[in-house]
Amino acid sequence: MNRTQRLLRSLPRDARLVEVGPSFAPLAPKREGWNTFVIDHASRDDLVAKYTAHHGVDTTRIEEVDFVWQGGSLADAVPADQHGTFDAFIASHVIEHTTDVVTFLQAAETLIRPDGVIILAVPDKRKCFDFYRHPSTTGDALAAFLEKRARHDTRTHFESVMRTIHKGGAPGWPGDDTREGVIAIPFDKAHEQLALAGLPEYVDAHNWIFVPSSFRLMLLELAAMGYLDLRVDEIAEAEATEFYAWLRRGRVPMEAAELQTARRHLMDRIIVELSQQLRQLPEALRSEDGPEAQFLNGIKEADFRTEATQIVLAAVLASTGWRGLNRRKFRRLIAEASRSIPVSGPAAVQHLVLLEGAQKVLGSDPAD
Repeated sequence: MNRTQRLLRSLPRDARLVEVGPSFAPLAPKREGWNTFVIDHASRDDLVAKYTAHHGVDTTRIEEVDFVWQGGSLADAVPADQHGTFDAFIASHVIEHTTDVVTFLQAAETLIRPDGVIILAVPDKRKCFDFYRHPSTTGDALAAFLEKRARHDTRTHFESVMRTIHKGGAPGWPGDDTREGVIAIPFDKAHEQLALAGLPEYVDAHNWIFVPSSFRLMLLELAAMGYLDLRVDEIAEAEATEFYAWLRRGRVPMEAAELQTARRHLMDRIIVELSQQLRQLPEALRSEDGPEAQFLNGIKEADFRTEATQIVLAAVLASTGWRGLNRRKFRRLIAEASRSIPVSGPAAVQHLVLLEGAQKVLGSDPAD
């Protein structure tokens, strides 16, 4: 299943879709038979003119724009009689650019049917050029919403440029990519970024920074406070660069104690997810001579143990049918996972965890 199939799963071609900001890479293009309405910041002619000079951009893929949005709520760009009529609201790598994430999600909520779905592809800071930036919080979202922010502020312009890194020239990579990141912009350009927030025209930037659990936490807290009536239906990680989120209308009601437990769990999960970035730190910080080595390797080992346990559990689920556990399939999945694990360094602990997990599932002799 490719990326598009994964994101648009279960949607028929005749479903009524609205895709926001597809530019030259639509997920559900009309030319392929999708019943898609496009919202973008400019007309198709203007977008073609904008991207004609960009090397490698196929401007023939730019779709006719149905609704031009140039400020305010996205929902205001769509006639009121079409509010609540779309089966899906699709936005790939759009939400992070918005100045006001609450208004953006409120617009999505307004446009979809009661049983509709919001489909988002979101950059994962662990796997892209936002690697060194801090996750956005509900407080950040509320500040932007209450200030009715229509332009990115000075902090965003500074952070989005001065903390950008690339690996091999790429803006995104797998979570276990150990190549050293290169800081993209010299620091002597810092003062130039401070003036961007004061310009009369909109200047784009990555504004919202997420890992999967920080995104879940923001949605949970905004819904609990009454700013959104949405719930996370599912979040799935991609191998590189991003994660995917499917949202539905109707927040999950929680008692006060249940809400606190859920919030605490997600806060803990954020720490776990951020710790996975340790796999990508420069070798010098992990050397035996460095004072941080023991601490870092201990965290990395715990992270790898957790991942190996998840591999065992996934193998159990994939090997279990109505007749019970398919032991041959389970052993094959564990063997395949083991072959992909390095034999040295903190990751090597996964071999032990996989063996222990297999023994617990199969009995004392995993080869029987």
